Amino acid sequence: MPCTRNTFKNSALNNIVFAGIAFSAVGYAEYVLTILNIYFPVEYPETYTSQMSSRVSDALLVGAIVGQLALGIISDRVGREIGLVITTVLTIVGTVLCAGAYGYRNSANGMFWALVVYRGIVGVGIGGEYPCATTNASEATEERNYNKRGLYVCLVSNVTFVLGGIVCMLAQLILFKIFGIGSMEPIWRISFGLGVIPMLTVFYFRLKMFNSRKYTEEAIRKGPPYLLVLKEYATRLVGTCGSWFVYDFVAFSNGIFGGTLVKQLIHADAIESVIFQATYYTVILALFGIPGAVLGAFTIDHLGRKMQQIIGFVGSAIFAIVIGAAYPQVKSSVGAFITLYGIFNFFGNFGAGSALGLIPAEIYPTAVRATCYGISAAVGKAGGAIGTQVFRPIMNSFGGEDSINGPRAVFIISGGLSLLGAIITWFFIPEFKRISLDKEDERFRTLLRQRGFPMERIGVSKKQVNAMEEELTCTEKMP
Repeated sequence: MPCTRNTFKNSALNNIVFAGIAFSAVGYAEYVLTILNIYFPVEYPETYTSQMSSRVSDALLVGAIVGQLALGIISDRVGREIGLVITTVLTIVGTVLCAGAYGYRNSANGMFWALVVYRGIVGVGIGGEYPCATTNASEATEERNYNKRGLYVCLVSNVTFVLGGIVCMLAQLILFKIFGIGSMEPIWRISFGLGVIPMLTVFYFRLKMFNSRKYTEEAIRKGPPYLLVLKEYATRLVGTCGSWFVYDFVAFSNGIFGGTLVKQLIHADAIESVIFQATYYTVILALFGIPGAVLGAFTIDHLGRKMQQIIGFVGSAIFAIVIGAAYPQVKSSVGAFITLYGIFNFFGNFGAGSALGLIPAEIYPTAVRATCYGISAAVGKAGGAIGTQVFRPIMNSFGGEDSINGPRAVFIISGGLSLLGAIITWFFIPEFKRISLDKEDERFRTLLRQRGFPMERIGVSKKQVNAMEEELTCTEKMP
């Protein structure tokens, strides 16, 4: 049977497609606790305290920070394909462990501590997807059509991320209808386990994949000039790190505890009815993110990354402040709360949700792109971890989640932080729409020459790359 020739261009398309599948798994993993934070207190009322809830939630964020930093460096120094294989394996292993988590002598407390560890492993894996998969997809667009890089990258990152979260919550809603309140354990175990499917789908491909052509040409695998990079790109790092910190602080705190807030608005006698309605309305809230993400993907190459992120932050700020200011009226109507909170989510996904994953994949040179991306994403996840820790204390200091002023304070603070995100974006992030990645690489090469950096350390020549392209053939043959 004849072999099929593989080219960089075909590999580029595969890199883009499978990045999208992987990011659906990232969205699934990050959303899975949104509804389980409603279920766990019912199944384990004495064990799943607010402190344990924070530990389980933050384990993923802490792991993600480690993965973003470590695998960002690995992706630049060793190769995109090596980084992606590592992230895939960690995510698969951690997800399977979560689904089968047990405590010593069937202890519920031990089981949740096991989940803390296993969710940390998942976090390292999905954290690595940010710098590895997104930068790889961004570089792959150079071989397709860089004028539509915003569309491609947003579709395979933010849109699939949101869809993964929606699929997760819909699956949990169906599982709840099947098993009911008397059998909550199968719900959460199956919920965790289903998250392994997307990563199993991409695993084989990633074992066979190639580095992007752009990376092959520009990689610095020995002695990257990190101090020079920090000095030269300090302003941009302030922009990507600062805006991502603000966005994740607001988005994660509201996302993790959104179901808890919704639950407070439901008035029903039967606990099963309360839980089902809370799950249903939480899914509805998340659905508002889909049009925001899709519209954001199709407008970002026209509006520009910077302007779209500012619009998203300002829109989120306006609706967060409106919800906070009118909370007594909003609380009396589930429909009003869902609508206003949903529009708040819409602007988050339309603006920063779309742009933040794209901007650091463009404005840094290829040689250190994944490293700078990883730093930006890690600072963002640190914002998410801090947000989940201070969210409840803020509410409690103003009267608690059952009061008027507790949720009101959280929304108003979220609005203020969103405005801060718009300000950071305006002053520290450059516009980069419809610009080839070659432009920044050429500027970086010029800077390295001026500083006396040994240029022979950079990649391989384009002539060699073309030769490699001609030599790439399939390795699987008939026995």
